[in-house]
Amino acid sequence: MMKLFSYPFDAEKIPVFAETDILVVGGGPGGLGAAVTAGRMGAKVLLAEREGGVGGMSVYGEVSPMMGNHHGGVPMDRPVFMDWMKKMWKYRTKEMHAKCGEKEEFNIAIDPPQRIIAKEMSLLAMEELLQEANVELLYHHTLVGAEVKEERIVSAIFFSKSGFCRIKAKHFIDSTGDGDLAAFANCAFEEGNEKGYCQPMTLCFKLGAVDLDRIPAREEINKLYDRAKEEDRIHCPRENVLIFNALPERTLHFNTTRIIHKSGVSGKDLSDAEIEGRRQMREIYEFLKKDVPGFENSYIASIGSKIGVRESRRIRGKVYQTSEDFFQQKHYSDGIARMRYMLDIHNPDGSGTLTNVMPPETWYEIRYGALLPENCRNLIMGCRAISVDHALFSSVRVMPQVCSLGQAAGMAAFLALEKGVDMENLSGECVRAKLKEFGAFL
Repeated sequence: MMKLFSYPFDAEKIPVFAETDILVVGGGPGGLGAAVTAGRMGAKVLLAEREGGVGGMSVYGEVSPMMGNHHGGVPMDRPVFMDWMKKMWKYRTKEMHAKCGEKEEFNIAIDPPQRIIAKEMSLLAMEELLQEANVELLYHHTLVGAEVKEERIVSAIFFSKSGFCRIKAKHFIDSTGDGDLAAFANCAFEEGNEKGYCQPMTLCFKLGAVDLDRIPAREEINKLYDRAKEEDRIHCPRENVLIFNALPERTLHFNTTRIIHKSGVSGKDLSDAEIEGRRQMREIYEFLKKDVPGFENSYIASIGSKIGVRESRRIRGKVYQTSEDFFQQKHYSDGIARMRYMLDIHNPDGSGTLTNVMPPETWYEIRYGALLPENCRNLIMGCRAISVDHALFSSVRVMPQVCSLGQAAGMAAFLALEKGVDMENLSGECVRAKLKEFGAFL
């Protein structure tokens, strides 16, 4: 299903706020990869973000831990993603370091405790990396449109407390996660599965003061959860209670709420999802305190400040990749990121999660053309909203890999600027070669 998006602005009447070489819209993991890469290469980069800080779902969606994406014990998402993780490390307390075994070598691929993050350390580490790369940061500016002429974006239109403004750039990187800039530029996109439904949304939350020595095994918790559902005390379509260790000590992270048949690019659906997510969270919290040993004295330590959206738009690109790339472990001469995270499809209609794991020591690659929208010559996707099908998207969408997609987008924007061409005129092989020099695992 393809749709187009339009906006009701007379762009030329809106004042120009800034001009830059490269504009990155969105400060999540993809925006980090894009802006840091282009900034380190020497480009003039401005990153615009609608929130009061960077971090994306790692901060505002309360998402943790980072999922593993490694080959032979070596993380495949580098250098920017690993630099981000290492910078977070300094914000851990001695207690947190002890939990990870006080290891001197940092390797999130083989040490799951090192994948645990907290939103505050994620935001601070990301902001530092961006500033070190000389990226100009602009917070509290929400993208509301794009000025497009002859298949080129002239300016991106934002709204802030100061009103409407435009930012002009030579090259644009869409790191919004939902492909907002591409949609405003009238790029074609798909959304959801064959029925048009996306993977469910989730409101993540953390419980503190949990007696970890007394909580039962996951299987027993799930049996109690099923009983509470049968007794009509819990109304959540998820099939189990998904729990992760969290920071600080005696804290657990819950990725358990499940909100179905809502669109992440519908204002009304997002509003309804926030309310439904908190309703489910209350029921789950009450169930845990009443039914599950170890949770009697727990409290709600943190709640995602916005609903977690797994899937929304997928912008149609010069290349369209499918789950065959995953199952056949396809490699390409123009591959710009390597991935081996499983196909992980949370049922868009309710209960159940479909997973497929890749064989050991293998990977597939995302091609450069999957980042290039079909009909916009100076725009590239630096987020999850790339040109893949519903199934492959479930492998692409997690934060480490998204950071690598952004990294590739940032390198392409720099190369296009250096060569004086549009990004669509670059060869994927050229971008790949430069990424390898940069330190990418290719």
